[in-house]
Amino acid sequence: MSAFRDDILASRVALVTGGATGLGKEIARAFGQHGARVCIASRKQENLEAACHELQSEGLDCMWVACDIREPEQVEHVVAEVMDRHGRLDIVVNNAAGNFPAPITGLSYNGFKTIVDIDLRGTYNVTKAAFEAYLKEHGGHVVNISAPFQNLGVSMQAHVAAAKAGVDSLTRTCAVEFGPYGIRVNAIAPGAMADTEGVARFADTAKKMAGGGTNPLGYVGAKRDIANAALFLASDAASYVTGQVFAVDGGAGIDMMKMRLPHE
Repeated sequence: MSAFRDDILASRVALVTGGATGLGKEIARAFGQHGARVCIASRKQENLEAACHELQSEGLDCMWVACDIREPEQVEHVVAEVMDRHGRLDIVVNNAAGNFPAPITGLSYNGFKTIVDIDLRGTYNVTKAAFEAYLKEHGGHVVNISAPFQNLGVSMQAHVAAAKAGVDSLTRTCAVEFGPYGIRVNAIAPGAMADTEGVARFADTAKKMAGGGTNPLGYVGAKRDIANAALFLASDAASYVTGQVFAVDGGAGIDMMKMRLPHE
């Protein structure tokens, strides 16, 4: 049962990049369950077709368009397809991202560039295309999916941390520049989510987290926790919220020492 009214996004149209799998698909599902018409976009057509069929079988209004967000022309094509079908584009979720664990000494020049191109340039490309095509004249909401560690030093994530630091900065700058157009821009920094591919790639860490104790709440989150945060930020409930990077991590980001008092 949702904490939100079923029609909180009624009549809205949302584009979710990276929407065929993982967090993106769960965000698309949550939006659709609350009244939005959704377009999911990613590079792999087979994943998009499967995800779209799954969401449609649940009674949701979903379309898909294949796209590499590193390519501005492809991004503009996706936005045009959404506009052709629905005539509007109210919500953009920049979720598409790349990640692989690698120490700096083992990270190639191209590997670093690839992640920055997907995570940072891709977020810029989609946001700019949506702004020019619809948001500039009608207002709307942008939700960027960030990361939890770019303000720290995290081994094997230099490329991702650098890209997501850029995403956080872009979020704030867009919020300032786009505010007068009635556009709100926010970001979510997900903590460890037990049911995501990202955690699975760090198997040893995932096993540790599954036992609890890595955050003040004592348990690992789920994709729906991020979807609920995106739903809030894209709704009128957050009408006075912009330029923020929300940590949805059970408090892990503020728990520096990871020390626990005896629990009564």
